[in-house]
Amino acid sequence: MADRVDLIKGLIMQNEIKSRSKRGDKKQASKLLVQIKKIFNDVLKEDDDNVFEGDIIRLLSSPAANSYISSNFFPQNLSEYGRYRNIIEYTSDLRLELRWMIYCLHFYSKEISTFVREREKYDDFILLNQYEEALKVVEGIEKSFGPSLWSLECKFYLFSNLDLDKNDLMKEIPETIFGAVMNFYELKNRNNVTSDEYFYIANKEINIVKKYFVDAEYLVEFYAYKISSLEYELDEDKILQIIGVIRQTSLIDRYLFLVDVCDYIVTLPENDALRTMLKKYVLLLDEIEDDHLIAVRFILDNTENRKRKYTPKTRLDHAKCEFIKGNILEAREEAVDLLQKFPNNIGAMNLYIESNILLGNDMKICEDKNLGVLLKNLTYVYTLNENRDESLEVVRQLANACSQSTWSKEILNNIIYHCQTCDEQNYKKAEILSNLQHLDIETVIACLGKEKNINFIEQMIKEDDLYVRFRNALLNEEYDNASRLCGIDQIKDLIVVYNKNTSITEKIKHLRKIQGKDASIAIMAMSNFLASIDLNTYLEVAMKLSTGLIIDNIYTSLFIPLEKIVNYIEQSGEDIRVNICTPILYYVYATYFNKEKFDDLGIICEDFFLFRDIERPTKMDIYNQEYEREELIYFLKNVCSTKIMDISISSFENSQERDKERVEICNILTQIDPDNSREYENEIREVTQKLMINAELKIIEENRIHVNVDGMKDRLEKAYKSDFVRYQFYQDERIKQVTMVLDGDAAEKLHIIQNTPERILKELILHIRDAFVSSDEYGLNGYLSLNIRHGTLEDELRSPLNKSYLNTKKDIHTGKYVLHPHWENYAYPQDLNVIEKAITDFHIKTEAIISKLKGTYIQIRTEEKVTDGIFDYRLDDWDYLNITLQIQESATFEEFLDIVINHLWQITERNLCEIKKIIKNEIAQDYNNAFEELKVAISKIRNKTQLRDLQQKIAEASTDMPNTLDKICYWFQRSTESKHNDFDLQFTFNLGLQTIKNMHPEKRFIAKALKPVESEKIPGWYLKNFDGIFYNLFDNIYKKAISSDGINIEIRYELRYKEQKFYIYIENDYNCATDILDDELKVEQAKELIRTGKYLERVKGEGGTGIPKIVKIIAYDLKKIPDIDFGYIKERNIFFMKIKF
Repeated sequence: MADRVDLIKGLIMQNEIKSRSKRGDKKQASKLLVQIKKIFNDVLKEDDDNVFEGDIIRLLSSPAANSYISSNFFPQNLSEYGRYRNIIEYTSDLRLELRWMIYCLHFYSKEISTFVREREKYDDFILLNQYEEALKVVEGIEKSFGPSLWSLECKFYLFSNLDLDKNDLMKEIPETIFGAVMNFYELKNRNNVTSDEYFYIANKEINIVKKYFVDAEYLVEFYAYKISSLEYELDEDKILQIIGVIRQTSLIDRYLFLVDVCDYIVTLPENDALRTMLKKYVLLLDEIEDDHLIAVRFILDNTENRKRKYTPKTRLDHAKCEFIKGNILEAREEAVDLLQKFPNNIGAMNLYIESNILLGNDMKICEDKNLGVLLKNLTYVYTLNENRDESLEVVRQLANACSQSTWSKEILNNIIYHCQTCDEQNYKKAEILSNLQHLDIETVIACLGKEKNINFIEQMIKEDDLYVRFRNALLNEEYDNASRLCGIDQIKDLIVVYNKNTSITEKIKHLRKIQGKDASIAIMAMSNFLASIDLNTYLEVAMKLSTGLIIDNIYTSLFIPLEKIVNYIEQSGEDIRVNICTPILYYVYATYFNKEKFDDLGIICEDFFLFRDIERPTKMDIYNQEYEREELIYFLKNVCSTKIMDISISSFENSQERDKERVEICNILTQIDPDNSREYENEIREVTQKLMINAELKIIEENRIHVNVDGMKDRLEKAYKSDFVRYQFYQDERIKQVTMVLDGDAAEKLHIIQNTPERILKELILHIRDAFVSSDEYGLNGYLSLNIRHGTLEDELRSPLNKSYLNTKKDIHTGKYVLHPHWENYAYPQDLNVIEKAITDFHIKTEAIISKLKGTYIQIRTEEKVTDGIFDYRLDDWDYLNITLQIQESATFEEFLDIVINHLWQITERNLCEIKKIIKNEIAQDYNNAFEELKVAISKIRNKTQLRDLQQKIAEASTDMPNTLDKICYWFQRSTESKHNDFDLQFTFNLGLQTIKNMHPEKRFIAKALKPVESEKIPGWYLKNFDGIFYNLFDNIYKKAISSDGINIEIRYELRYKEQKFYIYIENDYNCATDILDDELKVEQAKELIRTGKYLERVKGEGGTGIPKIVKIIAYDLKKIPDIDFGYIKERNIFFMKIKF
């Protein structure tokens, strides 16, 4: 409507005149502004697209009206970014909002095209590590179009790599929602923050913002979209919410958002309402010269326009023709040439990688550049190399730092496409999003339906275009023709697998192993085969194949349809559950993909043993031909862990029996899998140490307070390590955590959560405190509950009374207390009545004492758990200050964890002193009072003989009670170290001996003490060091010692530890009658290594075993000066070792 546009222009002119005139006219100017705003919003809400188009173009073309629309498009500097309030109201109507945005972008097509060209230059410079040139590009874009979130992300990456001061960027960041996003650009460029840690922190912040601002969804959604963009998934509601903030951003950031929206809609079905509604507007952007947008428009356009308006790029077509002919070397050279011109070309990257894999030799390019790093690590990811996880992290970290580049999202989608089950919805989505960088034949095939593909591709076919003809043959399912056109054997096999008319048996013959030259294409074949196989008919075939893949390479589980297979297993009967593949596949699914299935895994394993009539794993017939060797090894090694045996085998009476079973399993594994014997021997050593320590704990646990710090640390590290990184992030004074508050209609201001690092640190400390105190499995409360409060305490305190017959039992039927039969022989009934009442009253009083001690005093007390308990773990400001001061230099979560746990042990020591004081004073006095009152009550007994008997019993009990209280006090102390109890030399000698016995059950080791062992207690934290000393001593004996009958090996020893001095002497038989010159020479060489200090090199060379290792432990770990003598005594036919330190 021309009149409406002219009216706005006139009102704007009047408004400018009024605004510059006298004060009295400014009120009129304000009224004019209201009218202007109303008409602008009438234009926005215009239902007729043709009318709207005419109005918006004329408004944007008007210098007077344009400024009202474009006020935030080109900010002068960061402080101006998003500053101006929109005169256009937010409508919450997706069509109207996107229509307005798209027409604005259409009007500025030339500027956006310029940005797109410069952005591609920037990306090329980044991939070639030409950071200074890249910075010039960004600065040029900012000079032309102003700063943007895109340019800020680029600058943070460049400043990090050019060692420029990021403070210069941080101080410019505005205190708005946009500034909050910019903070995260700094975080993602920290070398010590992994991508997993980054996204953990980002998601944590998103959840905090959601918690505080339930009524500001559009702010929250925008925040989430920008700080977790690589993992963010759009939907229609989210798009609408994000627009509420995007409408205030720069033109560049609006355009990049629209591209993300386009990527989302092209993955929707063609008849989807949102896709249908948006495509007519997106197709208007035909003047923007952006290869990505051209690919999107091609997908959205109609058949006639596709043929008429679009020309697919052919840069790689010749290289692909050479590739499909089998001229792989030539194809690779062309891909390299293209990458040198266009480093960001993902199609060329993929062709280069596939060629390298098929040729079996890497042609290294740009090794020291980001491009070379990407190519190398993508190769490892695509082939599921053993370094796949590390390589994926390298790629993700670079992609995250450059999340708005022309290649980052597409590369990550390529990874998903290469490593995902074929039949999942995300697979098709990833295929589409992997081919949008520019329009080429891959875009056509990935994004159009089969019929449209064929129609379009057939018009592209030229006589010499072999690759297009090959792809066309595949689309038409002309597999024989496709195979004739192809010159690569691996792809010919792949075609056989793709052919729906080929039998399963024939397909299996063409499945190659995922290794070497075959790896990448073999993954495609395996993935397609497993996705298409009918599990109703071929379940066991799929299970067998999947199990073999997993055993060879655990990463193959990424494309195996495990969820489908598991569903079939769960519905199956005995015939499937006796198959050893069943527990293996279920184990992988429950361990890596769905931890909620872990308990069901126990049932699956239990059924396997039940249906095969196997009592426990060591009773399996390892020579049974039904078990393939590799399957048996995997099953015993991984599935038969102590954790899984706990829930699948009910015949174990205790954990010690279970652990012994695991030792026997490891012994079996050393026999059937000798290549990995060292791994199994190490596990035997660990389990043996655990068994020995547990056996020792059973003896001494009565006088210790325990917290399983080791078990607790593992869980805490998994749960909170990333929060510690988050704490370090916010320690930086430049970084502020945000919550947003609304000001007026839609302007966003920033509200800072004060003391953010202190708050995060406090939360971390409380989490650790709660685990230390309250965890039933690991914490102090579990020990108090199981070993003191529930049974043990009552039994101990009642013991003196029971021995003296001063106990009663309450008859549940009558409600009366029944005395011990000892007192029923009184001649006088009245005396018996006195005794009954006295002992009953006494019993009630003593039970009240027990109840007070266990129910009131021996209780945990925290801020949440309000009790009168003596174990008070409430933390005040001094506690937090103490910990904060100690962690100033802590760089790692592990160090922080140790500091907090040590502080909690200090609190525990204080609590232990307090509970002992209460027991020795208050509780002891309570018992004294009860005994005195009992003495008074029985003084009325007339039978003096019986009176003396009762008085004697009371005296015995009252005398014994202080000893009992002392014993209970002894429970309430801990060793000087939380990890292990204190030990003596005999214990650690026995530990090493038992370890070597478990490792080598075929030998019989006999230990004989030459003198009685003299040893003071050694602090628990040294147990690992002494275990290392004795393990290496016994390992050497096993390798070198001789035995008279080939089985028995006698070890004679002397051990002494007094006054901080250690003495260890061990000798064993050795045949010195033969020529031992070489052995004597080795002894002298070993002594020379010790004298010269070169033994550390030998430690590394020998993998940390033998005499050099012992010296290293003493000198470096125990920080003592070793005095070691060893050698042969020929006349006695022995080898000896004498160690002093």
